[in-house]
Amino acid sequence: MKERKIRILEAIIQDYIQTGAPVGSRTLSKKYDLKLSSATIRNEMSDLEELGLITQPHASAGRIPSDKGYRLYVDSLMGKEDLSPELSNVIGKMLHDKINNIDSLIEETAKLVALTTNYATIASTFSMNEPIVKKVQIMPLEPKTIACIVITDSNLLKHQLILADIEVTDLLANQLTAILNKIIVGMTAMNLRQCNLDMIDQTYKPLVIKIINTVIQILSEKDYSHVFSRGTTNILEFQEFNDMQKARELLELLDKKPYLTSLLSKSATNTVNISIGEENNLEPMKECSVITTTYKVGECTLGSIGIIGPKRMNYSQVVSLLEQISTQLTKMFGKDFI
Repeated sequence: MKERKIRILEAIIQDYIQTGAPVGSRTLSKKYDLKLSSATIRNEMSDLEELGLITQPHASAGRIPSDKGYRLYVDSLMGKEDLSPELSNVIGKMLHDKINNIDSLIEETAKLVALTTNYATIASTFSMNEPIVKKVQIMPLEPKTIACIVITDSNLLKHQLILADIEVTDLLANQLTAILNKIIVGMTAMNLRQCNLDMIDQTYKPLVIKIINTVIQILSEKDYSHVFSRGTTNILEFQEFNDMQKARELLELLDKKPYLTSLLSKSATNTVNISIGEENNLEPMKECSVITTTYKVGECTLGSIGIIGPKRMNYSQVVSLLEQISTQLTKMFGKDFI
């Protein structure tokens, strides 16, 4: 696109973020130093609409950004907004004061983010301890398909299907369960990688090895042991959610831990991930944007933090805030926990 189209698109997005009102050519001409006539601005807006970057809510209204327009903005046009020294100091002091209690630290961080941005905040912490096998159960589902069920010391139940090379009867499943419970109960994933299987009958040994490798995989999966949200009712303050039915559906969704976990899992690294409107798979989230990032201990991800707001959220502020919090948390844990 030509530079003036980009300038007009930026102005529309910035104005709509601030006001929530559709933006017309006269508003752009008066408020922004575009050095373009209203007629030229209208022509450029028409082109931007044809490109799918802005839309017109109804015939007599100005324009608002489309999901595609927001995506172009956050990927290519958005600048970084410096946090105020006061806010930076508040964040630093709070993190330092809460360093000895990770759950309390992340909860207070989420509260601060919700208060600062006036958006909803979600966060998670992983368990710092390696899970230990408390019990394992093998169940035959089909002649050569079994379910491996593992219960950990934190009473977390996980299961995975395994394709066997031999037929597994009820009797054999019970025998395997008894053998495995003698061998692996009380072990972590690291212990299991070194366990001695010399006493296992060679007929069943390949299947036992496959089961143990599955248990190792289950134990190695990150567990969002604490997932919570703060400031979810902030959503109700935005005009996009004046429809009480839509607001109720959104609040109910944000009260579901599995869904919050799925949102936070989008950030696999400590880079910032942004999902806009239709990029969110469930209907109540179509008017929202979700911005998430992670924090680490060394190279190991310790948890995630994210912000949910209307599509017209202040992206530059939110990204800067999350980047600073992620950096400070990662630096702090690297210093105090490694």
